[in-house]
Amino acid sequence: MMTAEHFVSHDMINRFAKLLEIKRLAHAYLFAGPKRTGKSETALSVAKLVNCDRPTKEGFCDTCASCLKINSHRHPDVHMTAPGEDSIKIDDIREILTQSQLRSFEAKIKVFIVADVDRLTLEAGNALLKTLEEPTKDTLILLTTSVLDRVLDTIKSRCQVCFFFPLSRETLKKRFSADQQVSDLESHFLAYFSEGCPGRIAEGESKDVLKRRNEIIDQFVLSDNDETYLKKILEDDRKTAEMIQFLFCWFRDLMLFQFNITKAHLVNADRVADLERSSRNYSFEELSDILDDLTKTRKALDDNFNVKIPLALLKEKIWKK
Repeated sequence: MMTAEHFVSHDMINRFAKLLEIKRLAHAYLFAGPKRTGKSETALSVAKLVNCDRPTKEGFCDTCASCLKINSHRHPDVHMTAPGEDSIKIDDIREILTQSQLRSFEAKIKVFIVADVDRLTLEAGNALLKTLEEPTKDTLILLTTSVLDRVLDTIKSRCQVCFFFPLSRETLKKRFSADQQVSDLESHFLAYFSEGCPGRIAEGESKDVLKRRNEIIDQFVLSDNDETYLKKILEDDRKTAEMIQFLFCWFRDLMLFQFNITKAHLVNADRVADLERSSRNYSFEELSDILDDLTKTRKALDDNFNVKIPLALLKEKIWKK
């Protein structure tokens, strides 16, 4: 089972451990990188690092009272703020301002984590800027974003920017393979589908992702199902987006299959027999057309358009007796 520990950037923790050792820790850092690359998990680990009661060579013990409180989100001096339905509002940042002025209850360093800082309202951004310009003693501010270009330049300029990069497929495959519930070929699929982002598949969800993938392929591609199944998927935008991604990976594999690409480069290598049978049903032009439709449908979904009709039309193109 992949735990939150799997999502932490250990290289980043080592970097912070060295900064702490030589007393060169800055007051604010901005963690920037794709979604699900472990930015928030790493920020919480940094909070443990700077406050651990029994620090180790690896950084923090993860068993002392301070570490355990941070793990359970009950530490009085470690605060995490994330967007509500659409943004981080000024009242959220005012709370940080208030807390930063108070003496710590028990921490060596008070830590304030603001996730998805690109979603600050203008008023909240200006309020946060004041905190960054006038840092209080023994306070560490950790910001995260997956869209660096949307972060106010004034905020970026007052932080040390730390970049998070997608992991290699081989690294992710090894992590998924450590989960005894999935086979080597299933780990291969999960590593490709994660696109370098370990947090894309939640803890303990590997089997569920595989089950949903198989259901989509069996129901939407390999059978002439009625509208009931599609209607069920369309009730949830996240399920719809995931379905489109599953389909894109499948038809991308079919295109590669026609060029005799080795199994190692297929996303759905655990279903190679189905791919082989299915590849005979489509021409290269048809596959190209389907992939183009999937790309347009995903964009329409991202733009909040109703994609029921595009997916119904796509089903007609896909179904081959």
